[in-house]
Amino acid sequence: MAIDQTNFEIDQYYKLNLQHLKLSFGSSLFALFVGLAALLMGVWAILQGNSGLSPQLSIIGGVLTEFIGAGFFYLYSKNLNQLNIFYQKLIKKHDTFYAISLASQIPDQDKASVIKAIVGSLLSRDEPPTPPEVLKAIIENQR
Repeated sequence: MAIDQTNFEIDQYYKLNLQHLKLSFGSSLFALFVGLAALLMGVWAILQGNSGLSPQLSIIGGVLTEFIGAGFFYLYSKNLNQLNIFYQKLIKKHDTFYAISLASQIPDQDKASVIKAIVGSLLSRDEPPTPPEVLKAIIENQR
């Protein structure tokens, strides 16, 4: 049935995105810690009196790695926002299928008014306006 398939898709999508977000977050933290370690090693070497090229390169590499880690976190944040939008669309699809299955179980004398209420609710969600010809076709199919 379509509802079972939708539930499965939502569950799989959620698990996949959770795995990706954990991996992305872990890589961001790893990059930040590696950059911090390189930065601190360079500073420690300079404080020990080593004024060669190695501590300077370590500091430069640490700073660059910190920027990369910060960029990873920025992309993680943007990715998380986008994934939430897609997940909400899947939830709406699930709600639509669920409403259709519930409407099919309504007694015949109440079915027309319940279907009109469900269609009105579905069309008034946070979606772009429905074209008038679609609304007209829906109303004509209810008669």
